[in-house]
Amino acid sequence: MSPDRPLHATVSADDLLILLAVARSGTVTGAASRLGVDHSTVSRHVARMEKRVGRRLFDRSMSGWQLTETGRRLRRIGERIQHDLDEAERAVARDDEDSIRGPVRLLTPDAFGTYLAPRALAPALARHRSLRIELLTSTRHVDLRAGEYDIAVSLEPPPSRAVVATRLCTYSLALFASADYLADHAPITSVDDLRDHPVVYYLDECLDIAPLRVLDDLIPGVCASVQSNSVGAQIQAVLAGHGVGLLPAYATAFHDGLVPVLPAEVDVGGRYWVVVPSAVRRAPHIRAVVDALTSRLAGHLEPTTVCNPAPTTQGSPRTDVLL
Repeated sequence: MSPDRPLHATVSADDLLILLAVARSGTVTGAASRLGVDHSTVSRHVARMEKRVGRRLFDRSMSGWQLTETGRRLRRIGERIQHDLDEAERAVARDDEDSIRGPVRLLTPDAFGTYLAPRALAPALARHRSLRIELLTSTRHVDLRAGEYDIAVSLEPPPSRAVVATRLCTYSLALFASADYLADHAPITSVDDLRDHPVVYYLDECLDIAPLRVLDDLIPGVCASVQSNSVGAQIQAVLAGHGVGLLPAYATAFHDGLVPVLPAEVDVGGRYWVVVPSAVRRAPHIRAVVDALTSRLAGHLEPTTVCNPAPTTQGSPRTDVLL
C-alpha cells in the first residue's frame, strides 16, 4: 500500500467485514456461509484487498486460512466496524421496543377471550412492558365497522372495506357431558338419542351470529334447556350434571371431568378471523398484538395442545397480508 494513500481509499468497510468473517471461520466457504453470499464473492474481495494493499493478508494451507501480520492489523479495524454495526442494530431495536406502548382494545368472542387470548398475549406483554390490553368479550353480533376496537377476533369475516381480515385458526364444537350424568341417564349412542336429554348451549339471542346457529342443524327442533351467553357458564352447567353441552373442544382442556359424547359423529368446524381497521394496521403496538395472536394460535386448536400453545414455524397465516 502506498504510504501517501489513505486506507479508506484502498480497503472498504465491506472488505474488512469479509476479512473478519474469513479469519473467524478459517475458510472461504465458511465465511461465505456466515455472510450468506457465494464463496466466489468472498474470494474476489480478498484478492482485491491483497492487490490494493500490495501484501498477502492470509497464508493459505490445507488446514485453513491464517492471517498474516498485515491481516491481523486489518482484522482489528474490522472488529471495531462490526462492533459499531452491532451497537447500531441494538439501538434501532431499543427504539422499536419503546414504540410499542399504550392500550390496545381487543374485542373477541367469549370463549376466545376467556381461554385463548390471555395465554397467547402473555409473551408480548412480558416483552413490551408499556403495552396494555383492554380485552372485551361478546357473544352478540358486533358491527365491526363501528371503530370501537383496535383489533377484533371474529367468527366470520366482516363485509366492510374499512377493515382488513385474515384467517387466524380453526376450532371444533363437540358434545360433552359429565361422567356422573352419563352414568345416571340413558345411554347416548346416536344423535337421535339426544332428543331425550337436556342440552346446554347459547341463549337464543346470541344466535344472530351465523356460525353459532348449528344446534338446530344437529338436532332439528331442539331447544336448549340450559342457556347462557358464557361458555364458562355452559361448561359449569355441564359439569353440574344439567345435560349435554355443545362446547368449543379447546375450552374443555381447561376443565377436568368432561367426557366426549359421540366424538366420531359430532364435530362442527368453526374459524376465527383477526380483523384490524385499515387506519391503524401499521401501528407498532397493533402489529405486536396481531403477531402474538397469529404466532401462538395458528392452525387447528386441539384440546391437547391449546393449554400451552407453542410458537408455530410452519403453516402460520401470513401476517404481512394483514399488516
